[in-house]
Amino acid sequence: MGNHASSAVLPPSSHYQSRILPESFFTRYTQHSSDAYSSTSIVFRSSDEQYFSLRKKDIDAHAGALIPSTWNSRSLIAELPEASTTLRTLFAFIRAGNHPTLLNESFETLAEITKAAEKYKVFSAINICAERMRSFGDRHPKLVLLYAAHNDHHHIFDECAPRVITSEKLDSIVPLLPEHLRLPWLRYHARWSNALTNIISYSYSSDLSDAWKNTNCWESCGRLVFQVLEAGVHSLNDPSWIFADRTYTQTQIDGVGAFSETCLDCESAAEGQS
Repeated sequence: MGNHASSAVLPPSSHYQSRILPESFFTRYTQHSSDAYSSTSIVFRSSDEQYFSLRKKDIDAHAGALIPSTWNSRSLIAELPEASTTLRTLFAFIRAGNHPTLLNESFETLAEITKAAEKYKVFSAINICAERMRSFGDRHPKLVLLYAAHNDHHHIFDECAPRVITSEKLDSIVPLLPEHLRLPWLRYHARWSNALTNIISYSYSSDLSDAWKNTNCWESCGRLVFQVLEAGVHSLNDPSWIFADRTYTQTQIDGVGAFSETCLDCESAAEGQS
């Protein structure tokens, strides 16, 4: 295989989908805590005017922020902005009985349920939603990473970070991150850039420059390699395409480390918990 490109076809710029939902979908929202009310049940109305009744004791036991701050014991109905399809599934985690598995939900539907579970602090739904969102990390890494970032799911963020750093531009991801993660993300990008520099230095020695002085060699592989490397760390999205020594390449990538372990300082981590 040598030090030459193994194919004349340029790889796609990204293997992942990330624009099915608005990029602001998982930005931080304001949560409202509920007061103690004496009502035995509360009726909720969805955005599409469907009604749901929940016992207050079930709400108190399973949800930390479901009752709107504007609701009181004299209110007939509590208005919620979510659609009935989302609330029906979410409320199944609050009522007595078997909880939904969420195994067959589309990503868009799951994302809506997950956002509502985090927003209303439906404790029994948060963990299962997190695991289902995690399973979509290879197909929608940017959106899953943003969900993890705004809800402090560090292990999910760590899993999605390599996919996002090698497929998304800095200016398309940094503004969407919580403030305490923006500088660490730049540190993470720098670690990938350093790894790329090491891989290039190892893979393309000075001897190769002489070979590329030959017009045919330059046209057949040299120009293509340069075009890929112009993408910076994005060229590591599929490193086997241009780097022959896969063992060395993978060693350098592994050396970048997990985002939360190598790029988060104590102060940033503390801000994320506040």
